[in-house]
Amino acid sequence: MFGSEARAAMGTGQAQNSGATNLKLSRREKHDLVEQLSTFDAFNKCTRDDLGALVDAGKPFTLPANWALIAEGAAAESFYAITRGQARVYRGRVQVAELGPGSVVGEMALLTGRPRQATVTSSSRLAGVRIGNDVITELFAHHPHLLQALREVFEAHLAAQPTAAP
Repeated sequence: MFGSEARAAMGTGQAQNSGATNLKLSRREKHDLVEQLSTFDAFNKCTRDDLGALVDAGKPFTLPANWALIAEGAAAESFYAITRGQARVYRGRVQVAELGPGSVVGEMALLTGRPRQATVTSSSRLAGVRIGNDVITELFAHHPHLLQALREVFEAHLAAQPTAAP
């Protein structure tokens, strides 16, 4: 967790700066990460160039087990692509999903401008790429396949949400 998300997390049980680490990638690690992201269903229409730009714009992260990655009700400052580990998604106190490598989370609030609709916590050591709002506009302007990919993830997540009883 980084920036104001980390500061806001201190009172919510969400990951603090001391729990999450921001790593610098070597050229080989970047190549390997692009290759891994290319296997994600979410990015199946993206080129290696698109994914390279995503990795360049993002920041790798790791998070220990049992830490919050995203807190329900918080403002969105980023979205995440999970490359290693497992996570759980909660709405209120009810677990609604389990995530693992290949999952993309946090896009709903990012695309709608609304507060986070769920809490995502690591159930094991979690790793991936964090892409912040500060780079999104330029990234999407130059790589529209990435925007389309996030919209498709958003639509799938929306369709998977339980509907309210009449």
